[in-house]
Amino acid sequence: MRRHACVVAAVVCVLAMANGAAARVTSEFDLPNAAVATNPQTIVSAQPSDGGAADPSFGPQVKQRLQESLTGDLLDHFDLFVYVSKAKAGPWAQRMYVFQKQPDGDLYQLYDWPISTGREEIDPTPLGQPVPTSTPAGYYELDPARFYAQYHSEQWGEPMAYAMFLKWIDHGVKTGLAIHAAPDDALDQLGARASAGCVRLAPENARILFTLIHDSYKGDVPALAYDKTTQTVMNNGMLERDESGNLKFEPGFRVLVLIDEYGGRNLEAALY
Repeated sequence: MRRHACVVAAVVCVLAMANGAAARVTSEFDLPNAAVATNPQTIVSAQPSDGGAADPSFGPQVKQRLQESLTGDLLDHFDLFVYVSKAKAGPWAQRMYVFQKQPDGDLYQLYDWPISTGREEIDPTPLGQPVPTSTPAGYYELDPARFYAQYHSEQWGEPMAYAMFLKWIDHGVKTGLAIHAAPDDALDQLGARASAGCVRLAPENARILFTLIHDSYKGDVPALAYDKTTQTVMNNGMLERDESGNLKFEPGFRVLVLIDEYGGRNLEAALY
């Protein structure tokens, strides 16, 4: 029971779930044109402002780690891969890499952006409720029913523009883990752990990713495995299968999010 309470609280970074409190939502997609491809097989060349210095030489290393983390089924049935490093330190710590699958199965890097993941500590909400602010590592799909151009967290009292919630149920609870734009007062924290558990992006980068996924990646995807005993969607990369061993598919987005603990080679340690 202690694990159940901690895990659930760790990911409820954006929803006021207690006492049935609801967050204010605007779900209409009234968005400006984004400089992204509308065809998933088209390479996107437009790059928005990075918002934080990155060494491009690490992109191939991130790609290799991602490819080594994907099973054949995951690579076959998803077309866009969002790699998030929740690490505190390392050359690609607190960064998001977005890769598009090409017709030959290779992965092409579209974006490399600074992010903020959870603070990984116990912090009080504005109402004084102490909760863990963790970003759980693992494999996730996006919830097509919870895409909001504008969203507001009642629990944390902050806006969450371009919110894309992850499709993760933990011990029967639909969790509030999401990718969204950082509020204005948190922009200078991108590149470091700073959120209550969600993955924050610069607003322009969040808009581009939101629009790309919403407009170009709808489709049937294999469901992540579900543990009926604990009523939990597995986040270890296992996929749901029927009694004949066939994958179970459901409508969604052909996008897989991998949140990783790893931040790349420790450059400082390599000097000794």
